Amino acid sequence: MAKAPKNKAIIQSKNDVLIANIDLPASKSISNRALILKEILQNKYKKQISLLNLSKAEDTEILQHALSNQTGTIHVQNAGTCLRFLCAYYAAVPGIEVVLTGNERLIERPILPLIKALQSLGANIQFLEKENSLPIAIKGSQLSGGKIVLEGNQSSQFISALLLISPLLTESLDIQITGEIVSKDYIKLTQVMLQEFGFNCQISDDYTLVQTKTTTNLKSIENYKIEADWSSAAFFYQAAVLAEKADLFFENLNLNSIQGDVILAHWMERFGIKSIQKETGVAITKTKIPQPILAEINFNNHPDLAPAIICATAGASFPFSATGISSLQFKESKRIDALSEGLKLLHFRVQANDNSLSHDGLAHAFYQNTCVNTVNDHRICMAFALMSIAQSTIVITETNSVKKSFPNFWEEAKKIGVFPNIFL
Repeated sequence: MAKAPKNKAIIQSKNDVLIANIDLPASKSISNRALILKEILQNKYKKQISLLNLSKAEDTEILQHALSNQTGTIHVQNAGTCLRFLCAYYAAVPGIEVVLTGNERLIERPILPLIKALQSLGANIQFLEKENSLPIAIKGSQLSGGKIVLEGNQSSQFISALLLISPLLTESLDIQITGEIVSKDYIKLTQVMLQEFGFNCQISDDYTLVQTKTTTNLKSIENYKIEADWSSAAFFYQAAVLAEKADLFFENLNLNSIQGDVILAHWMERFGIKSIQKETGVAITKTKIPQPILAEINFNNHPDLAPAIICATAGASFPFSATGISSLQFKESKRIDALSEGLKLLHFRVQANDNSLSHDGLAHAFYQNTCVNTVNDHRICMAFALMSIAQSTIVITETNSVKKSFPNFWEEAKKIGVFPNIFL
């Protein structure tokens, strides 16, 4: 085995047959929305609610800390969801005065459409250094409602951020969404959670119009339990695809989930993975290896599933085409670039542009522990790490980024024989 480069990690896999109970993290997407809604219930309506199984992901902890410290400078690292949700929430709460900033990558990620939308509702938001870029100063005030027009092709989080603060507005809110809409299911998730917490939100069948009303139907719920995370489950579905056989169980996962990424269970059937709902979670099994076929998936509404499935199909020798992935370039890294460059280092033939990536499912040379740059992106790190099941060893640049969404990832990976060895 080749010597690992300095400051890198060799990921080794020892098992072809995977049998384990996997402890998935709670859904970060549900947790972050629930934290905002809990704050609104408490501050405006004086209602208390306990959040059960709250995510321990770094992003959720950043948001939780920020909501309890609503003065001074708030640094949200590279947490795009936190930035967008907090930007809207702070702007809508009178008396708050904060400065929002983040790391270098977050500064590159889009925020201007949301700021313009909030300003049209009366928000006091100022750029402090560079126009259209962090840091920004926010003075909270009572915001109105009305009509907003937003393009849907960059981030559904702009729309979700506005919907989450709709209970704080003086009037109803109408959001007209133009162009291609990415991640529709995350808009749907926000709508469902607003309704579960007692707020009014409706979405047109074609998702071009989202409406909220000031009327409420506040329910006397004391506890809100958060599901296990389907986007995190994708990496262990990936592991099952790459293994010879697999029997894995995910506690607190639900095939009847409010998370859009539950579609993963259906998609994985074509790769030989069967999902079964049990009383307390979901069991998956792989008992035979299907014949490689050219597969294509449009990830427009499920971009977080793309890294795991792209790497799963490559390692399992399935020729594959991923389409509808333009939003991946605006995530924690430029994910299309990261996936393309990583697979090429593993000697796969890859074709990629700003909205698609395809590979032929064949490694055209023997892998020699070339180091894959995970660009400090949690999903890139996990996807390439689990390719060690197909390659025996993988070298990656870091292992800590998993804390962003899946803090216990390496402990769970060890259950299926995947071990990181860090070389300083």
